[in-house]
Amino acid sequence: MSFFKKRFLVLLFISGLILRLSLLFYDYSWDLNNHIAWAKDLHNRGFGGFYETQSSEVYASLFPNYPPLSSFIFYILYSIHSLLEKVAWEINLAVPLFPSKLVFFIQSRTFLAALMKLPAVFADLGIAWIIYLFSKKLSKNQVTNKLITSLVLFNPAFFFLSSLWGQIDSLPIFFALISIYLLLFTEKYIAGDLLFVLGILVKPTALVYLPIYLISFLQKYKLIKFIKAVLLGSLIFYLSFIPFLSNLKNPFLPFTIFTEKIMAAQSLPFVTNGAFNFWVLIKGFTGIKDTAPFLLGISYRLWGYFITGFFILLTLKSFLKTKNQFFYSVFLIAFAVFLFLTKMHERYSLLPLPFILLASLKNSPKGRSISSRKNLLKWFVVLSLISFLNLYHSWPVPKLGFITDLLYYPAITSGLSLFNVVIFFYLFFKQNKI
Repeated sequence: MSFFKKRFLVLLFISGLILRLSLLFYDYSWDLNNHIAWAKDLHNRGFGGFYETQSSEVYASLFPNYPPLSSFIFYILYSIHSLLEKVAWEINLAVPLFPSKLVFFIQSRTFLAALMKLPAVFADLGIAWIIYLFSKKLSKNQVTNKLITSLVLFNPAFFFLSSLWGQIDSLPIFFALISIYLLLFTEKYIAGDLLFVLGILVKPTALVYLPIYLISFLQKYKLIKFIKAVLLGSLIFYLSFIPFLSNLKNPFLPFTIFTEKIMAAQSLPFVTNGAFNFWVLIKGFTGIKDTAPFLLGISYRLWGYFITGFFILLTLKSFLKTKNQFFYSVFLIAFAVFLFLTKMHERYSLLPLPFILLASLKNSPKGRSISSRKNLLKWFVVLSLISFLNLYHSWPVPKLGFITDLLYYPAITSGLSLFNVVIFFYLFFKQNKI
């Protein structure tokens, strides 16, 4: 018994890893075909002109629309797969007892897709580990520390997206969390800055965490360190694009690629792309482009900017006036972005989750901490469940008959979307009381 007590945390992580590995080969989403195609192009055609050349296999986007670091990760995994194919074939020729069917399995797209899922799988574990480190700093209760770690490791929203779906949204969350940990609990501001930039270079979704991060950075460090961090981060950002360019005649090309070919092309051009958010209550999943006019002839997109900007500004104002609300403020901004910006995908519902979980540890004035923290933990569980249902609604694997059909009723999707919005307003107006 003492053996298990001493190694309980390790066993939790091993169990979380086994759970994810067991799902790797079951299926994979359409998205992974893009990742494979981009990796194949980098492997076969080289890096130069990558973002300016149409993909050899087109599934959803004519041109690559993921940043350099994620594209490089896909390339590495594709190269590993090619190497494994060669090694398996050589062993098969040299060792008569070697099962030939294993060679065909390694050569299959299913095996390649499983390899492509591994970064997100390990990012899930990384998120759980960083959450545990935060918990050790914010709570002295070992049971609490292990509980909130488990709430990530065995959270269906996380492992469904990484191990089954195969998307990489946990990677930018992982990098952002490490960066924030270094900001809050160490003096390693350069390392933290670089890790945040790496998160953006995996996927621009990390940008939702930037407002609170920048304010906190300026509050902790002098202006000169802030300028140094910005310049170094900008340099790393710029240099990461260099191998992917055909030439350097236009010095602003990396920024043009990021804004036009990555940021603008990151999502399908509709008011909502499967997200259970505010816009489902307005038009459902009707496939209306977000550039279409809405109220007063103003487009859905601009209304999304106005509404989201309004809530972000109020959250920042409150954050500047209060203490111990870092995680809660990040949560509110990330949740507002998901709910009120247009073109949101269902998987972006993961962005707020780690931060309301962390806010449940320490984010409230003395005397009200116990009830407030339990309340936030409850909402984390509820939002995680809605996030999972949102993911499953967009990609119902495996199909579960009645449950799958139920999620396609407009009343159900509208109800879940409304619940998301109501939770946001409840928690938003409770901000100064937590």
